[in-house]
Amino acid sequence: MTLKQLRYLIAIAEAGSFSAAARRAYIAQPALSRQIGLLESELEMQLLERQHDGVALTDAGRRLYEVARSVVQKLDSVKDELASTRGDPRGHVSISIPATVSALLLPEIIRRASDKFPGISLTICDGLTREGGQSIELGKVDFGVVPNAEELEHVIAEPIFTEDLYWVGPGSSAESGTPISLAEAGATRLVMAPRALHLRRRIEQAAMEAGVTLNVVYEQQSAPGIASLVRHGLAATICNWPPLEELFESTAARLIIEPRITRTVSIAYSVHKPLSFAASCMRDLVRGLLLDAVGDGRWRGSLIERSPEESDQAREQAADTAS
Repeated sequence: MTLKQLRYLIAIAEAGSFSAAARRAYIAQPALSRQIGLLESELEMQLLERQHDGVALTDAGRRLYEVARSVVQKLDSVKDELASTRGDPRGHVSISIPATVSALLLPEIIRRASDKFPGISLTICDGLTREGGQSIELGKVDFGVVPNAEELEHVIAEPIFTEDLYWVGPGSSAESGTPISLAEAGATRLVMAPRALHLRRRIEQAAMEAGVTLNVVYEQQSAPGIASLVRHGLAATICNWPPLEELFESTAARLIIEPRITRTVSIAYSVHKPLSFAASCMRDLVRGLLLDAVGDGRWRGSLIERSPEESDQAREQAADTAS
């Protein structure tokens, strides 16, 4: 078994076919097939199932793919880690952020990283919170910003702040900023995200605990879709602050009280993928951006104060997990 064969297996698994993998790996398809055949012969087990529309991993192939991916990632990162020990972080870092805060965080992350860490290349995935959480759990990203870290398994999470939720709908400028009870908010015509998303589940949990029925008349998965209905006065919604200024123009935004609905926003990463030096540098940079955004009101919430002892415990937990 060679490193080259492991790389070829990864390429095939991710491309879905021998022909596509051969193009990505810059190798002739017959040569690629021969290398996989040699690997299967050495292991005495089938790794790939040939199908009419490509190939699929067998159970053994899937397990070897997972191991191979981990091994190759670690080997590829050695050179960057050695260079980073000179205080010049290098390498690739992938980050997950919720789509609703993309306009707030994405430009700032890229701008500051470019200025401060020119040796780091970035991939920033902005999508649904559910997708971001899964990417963190599986180690597909180095770390992410998530409001539902408590629902994730096998992750190390650093709570940064608690965010408030707001009712957004038709209203005068005088009403904007005036609190509204959850009972009042729930009685209006609402457009909400599907129940599969954490925001909807958190709102319904608060409503159930308060004995409030939510008048949900529309469901939309995308933030722009929800915003379009709100802007046209067809419904109101309940959401966190960042999308408001960008998506909900000429509407009233009112803090929900009785009870207030909050979520804890954390930076989290998989226990199976400890942070590299470059990823640690980016984690610190993103943490600073979150603190700034909350501090100046661009993301409405309350910072979570951490004592020096709690910070030390978090670092020890991360070190123990990594070892």
